[in-house]
Amino acid sequence: MPLPTVISPFEPVARLHEIPEEGVLGVMKENGDRICLIRHRNRVSAMANNCTHQDFEMSLGDVLSDGTLQCAWHGARFDCTTGEVRQGPAADPIRMYEVTLEDGQVLVGPAVTSPVTVNDVGRRGPGDTRAPPGGGGAL
Repeated sequence: MPLPTVISPFEPVARLHEIPEEGVLGVMKENGDRICLIRHRNRVSAMANNCTHQDFEMSLGDVLSDGTLQCAWHGARFDCTTGEVRQGPAADPIRMYEVTLEDGQVLVGPAVTSPVTVNDVGRRGPGDTRAPPGGGGAL
């Protein structure tokens, strides 16, 4: 009896080298979700590519040294790993997505629906390359 086919919820959206260090890259998932990939301190995370304040493209913003992404339009700042608002005018957090890295590819999974917990990827078991939800993959 053949084993059932397992379909991964993760899909490749970019190559790691395409995301500038301490920078961002806008991509789109197959389902049309606009995603902003963030590279900060040797981690990659993924958030919705629209500011919750007035829907401006987050991939046009800047990654700041405090681990936030600042919207280029009105200056709202969001935590790069949790999506929480760190500075207004935005009031609502931004949606985060699961991320993993595989052979230089950045793969994005489903949106995270619960609070994000960041774990050290290096502490996972041998062969486990999954990234923590929203926390991104270690480089």
